[in-house]
Amino acid sequence: MTLKPTAGEADGQQRCIVVAVDYGTTFSGVAWAQTARPDIQTIIVQWPNTEGSLEGRTSDKVPTELTFDGEECRWGFEIDDDEPRHQWFKLGLDPKQEDEVSHLAIAYPDRKALPPAYDMTRSPGALATTYLTCLRNHIMSILQLKLGDGVINTTPIRFTITVPAIWDDAAKARTQHCAKAAGMGRDIRIISEPEAAVVYALDAMDPHNLQPGDTFVLCDAGGGTVDLISYTITGIQPNLTVRETVAGSGYACGSTFLNRIFARYLEDQLQDLEGYDDDTLEEALQDFETNAKRRFTGEDAGVSVRVRGLVDNPAKGIKRQRLTISAEKIKSLFEPVMSTIITLVMTQLKQTKQAKAVILVGGFGQSPYLRNCLKKIVPQAIEVLQPVHGWTAVVRGALIKSLNEISPDTSRICIASRIARKAYGLSCGTAFDPAVHKDSAKYFHGFSGVYRISVMSWFVKQGDEIDENSPLSTDWYQTKPVVEGRFGFVTTKLYCFASTTAESPPMYPCSDAKKLVDLTADLSAISRALIPVERGKDGKDYYVLRYQIKVAFFSAHTEYSLWYKGVEYGKVMAEYA
Repeated sequence: MTLKPTAGEADGQQRCIVVAVDYGTTFSGVAWAQTARPDIQTIIVQWPNTEGSLEGRTSDKVPTELTFDGEECRWGFEIDDDEPRHQWFKLGLDPKQEDEVSHLAIAYPDRKALPPAYDMTRSPGALATTYLTCLRNHIMSILQLKLGDGVINTTPIRFTITVPAIWDDAAKARTQHCAKAAGMGRDIRIISEPEAAVVYALDAMDPHNLQPGDTFVLCDAGGGTVDLISYTITGIQPNLTVRETVAGSGYACGSTFLNRIFARYLEDQLQDLEGYDDDTLEEALQDFETNAKRRFTGEDAGVSVRVRGLVDNPAKGIKRQRLTISAEKIKSLFEPVMSTIITLVMTQLKQTKQAKAVILVGGFGQSPYLRNCLKKIVPQAIEVLQPVHGWTAVVRGALIKSLNEISPDTSRICIASRIARKAYGLSCGTAFDPAVHKDSAKYFHGFSGVYRISVMSWFVKQGDEIDENSPLSTDWYQTKPVVEGRFGFVTTKLYCFASTTAESPPMYPCSDAKKLVDLTADLSAISRALIPVERGKDGKDYYVLRYQIKVAFFSAHTEYSLWYKGVEYGKVMAEYA
């Protein structure tokens, strides 16, 4: 994890090119701008195709897919429709999410995805790095084409990459590590996907319709996952300021599952017909993806897809190589996905209690049928909105937020506070109390002259509101016998705890308290005269180090630092367990 940018890197006045990467589960997007002209923001829409042309395919996003021919790889639109490919490897960066596979992923496995044992030498991290390398190389080619070598060779390029809000810090750090290995630089910003989306959505909305106290639920419905988060407006002047109201939630129930459900339906209906083959299925699925799925409203008489090679069959609904499917059947195919998304949205609405609107972004967030279903379910007073450019809302918002961080004077949107998704704490010694503590775990502490016991001190509770602009500072102390010499490296183990119920965090260090990081600071530079020496109850002299640990929580990462007498000592290293 990068804790602190260097002074040069932090210079907000330095002219640079800002590149935002929405590294998605099924599709990825890129946007860029120059700080000299932040008002001109460009989405990359040209991608290499199967013929190898740099700008052979036009799309707002590119598939997050890889295939290999020996050591040579192809990515995105370079892969033919009928080829096996690596998919969904992004989720492997968070093993916890991969272990908690959704019921839809189990019921409707991807028929194209390569089996896990296809190539065990290619880990999710290696695949992510390879994909991001391909993406980075294409970005550089596009920038050179648009700006010229002179600008590219003399202007710093800063990358921002998005991550799911529900991922833990270790998974976000793995994503950042893969981006660094892919050549995206060492000062890579990370931003949570729903927060980026809400920055864009608010930036695109009419400010006259927004008032302090307004609460809204942001639903980012993508191909692989659906993420939700709720915000309340706290101020509109001079900037639009919001705070997170309900912690984010998410689930693997994106629109790719509709494709899998539809593919199974087609195979069941057509596989025994003369002329049916894999090409028939692939073309029908492509037609469904680009037309029927995106246009279906629920009020249509039905939908039709191309089934090339099949003769007319009235019993099956096939005429002139088109298969017509009734609206009721399409609704039944949509139902497993729609019901899951509706449950997620209603859960957020129940927790907010006073939402004014549900804002739909992401590729599937633009579905008129999803919007109509939600409008029928949510209370009438709650609007269901689909901002323009919803599929690229995350990457557009990530670019806006990155530009705002570099040039705060241009910022129009401010996220004032967030909700802690976990409890954070550390193990420390406290005076033993036989009425409270376990007798078997006590130990004698020479300096204080009393029995003590190691307990968890949770300085952030799950559900706490955290202010990004006010780092949390907590006071601690350590002792060391003078005869053992001065303090050198001081290591503090940080833990986290998350519960899906109202369960309180544990009192004692245990397996439920997951080790998050080791924070190590080099204190050998502190003058001996600055560390007080005190006589312990056991008659020995001790160095007594009273210090502060400061924790700053940002959109998608956490920064830790150790301070002594108002000075931050060295560079705190955070090693994820």
